[in-house]
Amino acid sequence: MLARVPFPLPSSAFLAVAAAEAPDGSVFAAFGPQQAGTQVAPAGTAVYVVDGDGPAQVAEHPPIPIAALAADDTYLYVGGGTQIIEYARATGAVVRRLNLALPVRLMAASAGELWAVLGSISGPGQVVEISPGSGATTTVGTDAANVADVAAGPLGLYYVESGGATIVRINPNGTRLEASTNQSVNEQLSGPAAIQAISVIGSQLLVIHDAGQGLDSSSQTYDATTLAGPETNAPGIAGSNHAIGSLAGPIDQSAPDAQACAGMGCAGRYNVATGAVTDAVTYPQSTRLGPLLGPYPALIVLPAAGRVYLDRIG
Repeated sequence: MLARVPFPLPSSAFLAVAAAEAPDGSVFAAFGPQQAGTQVAPAGTAVYVVDGDGPAQVAEHPPIPIAALAADDTYLYVGGGTQIIEYARATGAVVRRLNLALPVRLMAASAGELWAVLGSISGPGQVVEISPGSGATTTVGTDAANVADVAAGPLGLYYVESGGATIVRINPNGTRLEASTNQSVNEQLSGPAAIQAISVIGSQLLVIHDAGQGLDSSSQTYDATTLAGPETNAPGIAGSNHAIGSLAGPIDQSAPDAQACAGMGCAGRYNVATGAVTDAVTYPQSTRLGPLLGPYPALIVLPAAGRVYLDRIG
């Protein structure tokens, strides 16, 4: 572990987290009470930034509810309600405010583009592509119902359509590539959101299939370029197999009820082929693990007592 940076607010089991990491490793995070719907924090809530192992500082107080954050080398994006605010990271100034047709639920930035998933989890939903330079917004999908996670990489944005049959990649130019997951989903047992795209790890797309009973969860990899697969079926259970690609290699976060770290929460190196987690940083069962971020691996941690903190994991 390289550094542990506290945020200036007390931890709570009822705290919701929105977080994003920029390509240079700066971590942005906002916290609020857990509640139904897509909102993480109400309007005016502080968005904190941690640069390197320096202290957490307030970056912005957005005048909109916060549902999702994203960041690139130039901008911080705050999405909530039917708006996205684009801030210049260098100055903190508002560059533009975008008005959208539906509430923001998820965001991801990569390959010079910003993508947002709009609408409720049950649908109807949209996927929009936004050009950071101009704010031009294009609807690139109307199939976002039951999309709970997205993955973004150099080739674009990935998600799995409701029902789990089809993987979609939205290319940076707005075109779509679709392919079969070649998996079967028992929607009565698992629900229509059973299969989700989690992350891009090198040349592979990591997907999880939660079969509904925890112990029946597994992860699969697909070719990130062609979407061919599944290539690998690694054993795993719910709460694990949420690995990310990072400059330190694949890193996984595992909940205490998973098998990866003998009943403890942990984050460590992830073997995509086997699902094994090694060289792990462990946490007590009473500690709740927040988002795992990359490319510089970092984990937001919510202990049973004390402050929320960020662990930089080496």
